[in-house]
Amino acid sequence: MTTKMIALAGALVLSVSGLAFAQTSGTTIVPQGQTAPDQGSGGAAAAAATSGQAAGGNGAAAAGGGKSAAADGASAPAGTKEAPTTPVSDDAKMADADHMKPDAHPSKDTATEGNEPTEGDLGKYADPSGNPTYKIEADGKADWYTWRGYKKYMANCMQCHGPDGLGSSFAPNLTSQLQDLSYYDFAGIVVSGQKNKWNPSGNSVMPAWGEDPNVMCSMDAIYIYLRARADGVVGRGEPKRAGNNKPAQEEEYSCLGF
Repeated sequence: MTTKMIALAGALVLSVSGLAFAQTSGTTIVPQGQTAPDQGSGGAAAAAATSGQAAGGNGAAAAGGGKSAAADGASAPAGTKEAPTTPVSDDAKMADADHMKPDAHPSKDTATEGNEPTEGDLGKYADPSGNPTYKIEADGKADWYTWRGYKKYMANCMQCHGPDGLGSSFAPNLTSQLQDLSYYDFAGIVVSGQKNKWNPSGNSVMPAWGEDPNVMCSMDAIYIYLRARADGVVGRGEPKRAGNNKPAQEEEYSCLGF
């Protein structure tokens, strides 16, 4: 009996020593029945991504937020690879003013259609393809719809998508999402909602807002504001507006039933 206990104690000491060595030497301890992750550059990146998701609950939104921060002038950490730029079509009609040209990550509509604004009904501007867009004056002031879109975004969308459209642990960065979504894609998601598209492995749900006038009566304005954010022509915080637009405001009130 004494011999067996001595042998058992020796085995325990060796096991603990081996575990300590493995932890300090970088060796991965893998539970039975599981496969060790690749410890090369790909495995390290996957492990880092998994760690980020566990800590923040929003690996995708954090990545998107970093990209938008870069668009606002923040520099990426040393060693961080630049996000691929969205090429702008040669046929896209861009506004002439330098401050209206998008940054390296324009929205999908700007990349394909340009951002040259043409004034339409109630002072709402449209790009060459007819999609709602912004107009920024030479002094940097935005049109009424861009300003109103910020106000309505903060009232209806900010709680999940974060201030300035930069995302949160609940919902993705919309300034990044618009790089892959056209106006009609955006409108379809707002109206009908979607589930587990942003984070397929979790329970990410975008509710349908198609019957909520607080959102639907201002959907174009919200899109215009987010498009300006994605294109890098409107910074964080409330945009300065060029002036009031009483007909557009009255139209919104009428839609809301006031």
